[in-house]
Amino acid sequence: MSELFTTVVLLLVFLASFTHYTQAGLGGMSAALRQFGMFLLEKAAGPATDMFQNRKGDGARTWMQTGVFWLTLAAVGGFLGAWHNYDPTALDSLSNIGWGWDDGSAMDHFTYVSMSTALFSILLGGAFVAHSRTTNSALASEASASMMAMAWTGQTLFGLLLPLLGDWFDFEVGALEMALYGLVSAALVAGLLVNSMITLGNRGNAPISVSSWFLILSLAILLFSRVAEAFGEMLGCTTTVWIADIMGSSWVTLGLIFAVGYHVIPHVTGQPIWSGSLTKASMFLLYLSVPPFFLTEANHADNLTLSLGAIMVTMGMLPVLAGSFNLTATMRGNAGAMVSSPGATAAAAGAFLLPLFAVIAFFTGLNVMVGDGSMADIADTVNHYFLYLVGGLFSMAALYHSYPLVTKRSLEGAADLSVYIVVIGGVVSFASAIMGDWSMNALVEAEVEDPTSGVSGFTLTSAFAFYGITIGFLMAASNTVKTLLQGTAQDSDSMSYSDVSAYTLVEGTTSVRDLLGRGVGLDTVLVIGESEEEGASGTTIIEVSADLHNDEVDEFPSNFDEDLVELTHWLCGRGTTTAQFFNWADVDKSGEIDMFEFANALRVADIADLPPWDISKLVEVMDINGDGRLNLPELDIALLNIRNTLGIEFIPYEEEAEESEEAEESENDEVDALMKPSKSELSKMKKAELVEVAKSLGLETKGTKADLLERIQA
Repeated sequence: MSELFTTVVLLLVFLASFTHYTQAGLGGMSAALRQFGMFLLEKAAGPATDMFQNRKGDGARTWMQTGVFWLTLAAVGGFLGAWHNYDPTALDSLSNIGWGWDDGSAMDHFTYVSMSTALFSILLGGAFVAHSRTTNSALASEASASMMAMAWTGQTLFGLLLPLLGDWFDFEVGALEMALYGLVSAALVAGLLVNSMITLGNRGNAPISVSSWFLILSLAILLFSRVAEAFGEMLGCTTTVWIADIMGSSWVTLGLIFAVGYHVIPHVTGQPIWSGSLTKASMFLLYLSVPPFFLTEANHADNLTLSLGAIMVTMGMLPVLAGSFNLTATMRGNAGAMVSSPGATAAAAGAFLLPLFAVIAFFTGLNVMVGDGSMADIADTVNHYFLYLVGGLFSMAALYHSYPLVTKRSLEGAADLSVYIVVIGGVVSFASAIMGDWSMNALVEAEVEDPTSGVSGFTLTSAFAFYGITIGFLMAASNTVKTLLQGTAQDSDSMSYSDVSAYTLVEGTTSVRDLLGRGVGLDTVLVIGESEEEGASGTTIIEVSADLHNDEVDEFPSNFDEDLVELTHWLCGRGTTTAQFFNWADVDKSGEIDMFEFANALRVADIADLPPWDISKLVEVMDINGDGRLNLPELDIALLNIRNTLGIEFIPYEEEAEESEEAEESENDEVDALMKPSKSELSKMKKAELVEVAKSLGLETKGTKADLLERIQA
């Protein structure tokens, strides 16, 4: 428990200090630290840095190119592993040339390392592109970034060969060797982080973009995890090593995935990030919880540690789902552009599949970490396909979108086809593998003599469908090479600050910082009170906010919804203003009318008795800010538009000479009916909601829920 407490406290202090000084700066020390950082990047390595060019974009390009090398190895290794899972004797014929196949664990380790390295390299390169574009500058040292890419490949190859070297030279790879290897890796990450932080200082007074936050936080977490893992190995702190391993795998991978996704999708669609709140949730909660991927058994943890771990894993679902939903919602502003861009299509497919993998990984991962471990094989399969399918798709998004930007060349090759092949092949292979694992568990529990024969069909289908991932990855590598060598030179500058050309401001409040955080730039056109939606004839409807409304506007079509027209006639004929109707319909006095309240108002007014799906469409017509509710300006704009366009005359209440006391009583009865929901609706309300209804009717609010129901229904 002491190891866990110490590691978590150090992590929180590190994150708090890092984010604070990143945002606030270091004051008078900034210039000195910047100069020292540039010395480390360009001079400390001696002539090694001079071997690489310092042109704008070279660092990101080198990282993605080395990632393509690892992606090719991962594609071949993954296919061999899938085929070996079906037929362990498939490659025994190669034994005469020295091939020796074990139980498959060595190939599994090779595919995991190669695919993890491919994802890290490609996604980091894509994040560097986003970082450079949003800071409107090149990396502080492009040559250093390129050198780090080659060094990372070298140290990964050395790590793969280290067990073989131990066998050849008859020495055992122990904790000290692994600690030294981790410290070397940490030194490389520190160089990348310094490079990114100095580049961040070139942004001037602009806020830090979402992709830049994900990049620097991921590198900071990776640095902390490598150092913690190294000291944990040397000191024998197994819990620290366990935590560090989870941080270095799931946190960093998801952080770089979001860094690429939050750059590619807004750039392609030209739309700002959909929700600032979901952005913050996906960003900061990711590094304060435990994502459900790559969870391992906590052998040396006590019950309290396991309980806290389970809670953190449950919390870890929130940033994953928030980020996925936020990216998906951002796409809807310009779906046509998403389909026409292979990189955006790959990012969209990855965002759609991410929640599915997160949910399955949550249950299987918890079983491994705090359960009996019976789902360990299923958890390994989920993690394996998470890397290959979700991670692979976001890597293809970086290769098909960010790589052409940084090379300033047009994308070449059958990029669209490769994305579709990976999606179809990966989904079929994953589904077959999961069904095979579930069946295997059931057969083992039933003590079947030969359980492998019962799942051979699933493993064969999974191995065959994995062809799609392998072929798609090889096509992606080929397309990257073609783009570099045969792509047409592009004149557009890849270093522009904002990809959002226009942003619509609607009713409500916001801040400049919030707008900038959603991707709005200094050159973005702000449209005040304008909203677009598709009309029946495919024409564009422009709605103007109440304070800018002009009776001479004639862009509104006359084919209004008949129920809204009937509501306008009903209000104008009674001399009821929109504000009066709004206050009448707003039963809970929240300042907004939800779909239930609006449907109730239309039904009581004898205008229409609509089902929920029709009410949803009706509210959507008037809902300018897209929150699913109606505020007073939205309702007033819609009804005033109908009234002016159709020439509906408003009859003031004072001019109704024929108004009698009976009519007033009838109106009061209608108001009471609206304020009093039906019996079935009341039964579904919570006690707090019933108290509000009773208060609005002037009734006693004390007592149980049954007492409140009896008073309201009386």
